[in-house]
Amino acid sequence: MLDVGFVGVGGTRPGHGEEATCFVINGCILIDVGFNAAVNMQALEVSPADIDHVLFTHCHHDHVLGLPGLLFARNNRAVERPEAPPIQLHGPQDLTPVLSATLAMLQADRYPQVVPEYQVHHVYPGECIEVGDLRIDVGRAFHPLDARCYRFTDTVTRGSLVISGDTAYHEGLVDFARDCDVLIHEAAGDPEAESVDMRYLHSRPQDAARVAMEASASTLALVHYPPAKGAAVLTKAKQVFPNARLARKGQRVQVLGPGQAAWV
Repeated sequence: MLDVGFVGVGGTRPGHGEEATCFVINGCILIDVGFNAAVNMQALEVSPADIDHVLFTHCHHDHVLGLPGLLFARNNRAVERPEAPPIQLHGPQDLTPVLSATLAMLQADRYPQVVPEYQVHHVYPGECIEVGDLRIDVGRAFHPLDARCYRFTDTVTRGSLVISGDTAYHEGLVDFARDCDVLIHEAAGDPEAESVDMRYLHSRPQDAARVAMEASASTLALVHYPPAKGAAVLTKAKQVFPNARLARKGQRVQVLGPGQAAWV
């Protein structure tokens, strides 16, 4: 089974009680690290000590700023799980300077005890990561800096999940998401705009819906949308792909098998 917890669904300017877009998969994999992810994930009954893998879609600020807090919290709560393996950090090459800044923030040279053991893996489109029964395929996102999307497949149930990362529409993502059970796609672009803003390369909700439709996805969950425009975002998406919904902070979706998604 694939269990996805929405730690946050916001963008670079989260309001009161919100969090930047990031997710917990099966209680041990974190996708991106929002501003206060180490605290907010606990509302989903996930402890920072439980996180063994962090996958970064890209290294814009709202996707990485919570990394110092996550590492500090994971190591500070190591008593909960003394046998925990080194935390595995996966992402594009930009992850290396982000990690260097994170270690400087934590003053790791003076206080090495506050940083858990870690390993860094630069991942590229076409590669695959295996975590237990999960196969994680790596794809490319179309954004102003090197960016990734990820496809999760439960090798037992065959349920599948695709996370777009921040991206403008591109045909490669359609192929990557083909026949997935749940597509989690960003919708930060203005729903009323006539075209994508090429300065920022974010998808409008209708672009996300186009990916879902062309990929024959079963369900589309929209994230990274402007909260004040939630109704317009959903309306525009449903005009293209009726089985679309707005994801909310604190929700879960469980992919039980092909075509079987249960929202909690």
